Amino acid sequence: MFIEACREKNVAGKPEVAERLLRECLKIDPKNIPVKYELSKLLQITNRLDEASKLAEECVNADPKNQWYHLTYIETLHLKKDYIKAAAAYEKMIKYFPERSDLVESLAIEYATGKNYAKAFKIYEDLEKRYGQNETFTLNKVKLLKEQGKFNDAEGELKKLIATNPKEPRYQAYLAEHYEEINDFEKAKGVYEKLLILDPNNPMVHLIMANYYKEQGRMEDWHNERKIAFSNPDLSISVKTEILQWYFDHAPDFTAKGYELCDIMLKVHPRSPEAHSAYAEFLIRDKRITEAYEQYLIAARYDKTHLNTWVGLLKMESDLNIFDSLEVHSAMAMELFPNQPIPYYSNGVANMKLRNYKKAAQSFYDGVEFVYDDKTLMLGFYSNLGDVYSFLEEYEKSDKAYDNALMINPDDAYVLNNYAYYLSLRKEKLEKAEKLSKRSNDLVRENPSYIDTYGWILFQQGKFKEAEEWLVRAVKLSSKKPLILEHYGDVMYKLSKPDEALKYWKLSNEAGGNSESLLKKISTKKLGE
Repeated sequence: MFIEACREKNVAGKPEVAERLLRECLKIDPKNIPVKYELSKLLQITNRLDEASKLAEECVNADPKNQWYHLTYIETLHLKKDYIKAAAAYEKMIKYFPERSDLVESLAIEYATGKNYAKAFKIYEDLEKRYGQNETFTLNKVKLLKEQGKFNDAEGELKKLIATNPKEPRYQAYLAEHYEEINDFEKAKGVYEKLLILDPNNPMVHLIMANYYKEQGRMEDWHNERKIAFSNPDLSISVKTEILQWYFDHAPDFTAKGYELCDIMLKVHPRSPEAHSAYAEFLIRDKRITEAYEQYLIAARYDKTHLNTWVGLLKMESDLNIFDSLEVHSAMAMELFPNQPIPYYSNGVANMKLRNYKKAAQSFYDGVEFVYDDKTLMLGFYSNLGDVYSFLEEYEKSDKAYDNALMINPDDAYVLNNYAYYLSLRKEKLEKAEKLSKRSNDLVRENPSYIDTYGWILFQQGKFKEAEEWLVRAVKLSSKKPLILEHYGDVMYKLSKPDEALKYWKLSNEAGGNSESLLKKISTKKLGE
């Protein structure tokens, strides 16, 4: 019964059933400690903390050498916000596990949470005597002293930390920040000036100075210190790009300064892909797409390991309709990142645009298996597979791909329209095509392509008058699309208006339509079915 209760709690996720079974176990054996422990944890989850803490305490008293019983009891007391009792429980646990310094630190935190700052401070003092002074202990002590308003003592602790390593700029910065907190800006300035003397070439010192100037409202000095830091190759690219993100987020007020830092970074790190990618983001935001593309090209040249660099490049090429380059670079990315879907998707798009339909189909087919937890991307794969299989006249595969796409999102108007249109071209499943197209038009109003599709389906069904009503709407919304104009000419012919038909076929040709079937219609002045 106990094992079944644990299964219901931990595996099946049925706490009510688990509680009933555990209480049945206690009726059989009221002193069973493992049962009490499991019930205590269950009650803790359901926020019945009084009974949970009582059971957990009984477990600790029965088996004080079991650390999990102690920790469950302490956690329950902490949830009850009984911090003093929780601290006492830690004291008891430490007697049984004296080698564990993490418990001593947890005890200090518990005392501090319960606002017993003096006891918490004393624990950190003892830890320092035992393990020696370190940054974590000092900062916790300083925080406790500040909570008590003992700012002079806090200053003393920070000075002791500095004495352990006077050339560590971070320690000096803690002291300067302390002075700023108590509004002693002159002393803070003195520490910062000392920092510059101690380590003038340390970029972190200049970033610390920059923060000081910003607090003072001296924005030009703040930016100048950042420029000095950016000029240092020892300041990592990750820190620089993180700083640049602030400038990016605070456009347009800081756009010029952001570009200035980008220029410095690129001069210092000319072969860093991250630097070029970061600069590209600024350019993209300002719609300088061609320049951004050039930066991604440089980044990809130096970077064969970071997927994001290549994704950025592929997106640029897609946005700029550079499909020959997209085909080449996406193929390279597929080799570099064989388990990532975006390169396959980009390669499929490129080859589809270049009318390499077999290659496109293979890329979409291979890449979709690498899509996880991204329904939008998966829908894109299946939608494109539907299109490309239709071009290849592999209609069964095309329909299956569209059906898969609509299983992901049955209300994707683009997929509904394309599926319907390609069915209409085949003159197959026209009732289904009509329903799909009608749904796409319900979802997206006044889209000339979707209206044209519905009109064309009606045409294929022989409903020429109804088709004319829809197709004339499409023409009014988009009078320059060759296919729409051609379709309207076709329906005019079917409605015994050959002069109107010829007029619209010619307009289709003038708008760019040059298919063999259209040219034949114009030359023969007949639909030529």
